[in-house]
Amino acid sequence: MKKSIVLLGAVLFVCACAGASKKVTENISPAQYTQLVEKADKSCRTDADCAAVKKGCCLCQGYESVNKSAAADLQNQWNAACAAAPCTLQMCYVEIDPVCKNNVCTGTLKPIESYFAR
Repeated sequence: MKKSIVLLGAVLFVCACAGASKKVTENISPAQYTQLVEKADKSCRTDADCAAVKKGCCLCQGYESVNKSAAADLQNQWNAACAAAPCTLQMCYVEIDPVCKNNVCTGTLKPIESYFAR
């Protein structure tokens, strides 16, 4: 009985520590998310090192090119910040093709033709 209690305590401790290592902030605001995007790692060696992330909760805020590993963390942050953020739906020409230029992730606007089916 005593061993099972100790074992249960150890399992709960490990689970609590694993949950504490997550980088997602549950109470992040849309403005804080925008700041995280601005400060995100933009280092790269090739175009494949870069990914496009949303600059804010609304699509018309556009996209930013950041390091691929930073993009994964930012997506989790975006989910937390923008889940209930109000935003009007609009058609915007804001998507980018992420590229690596001088070891910094940048982006160029996608050609307008890429928005239309052929």
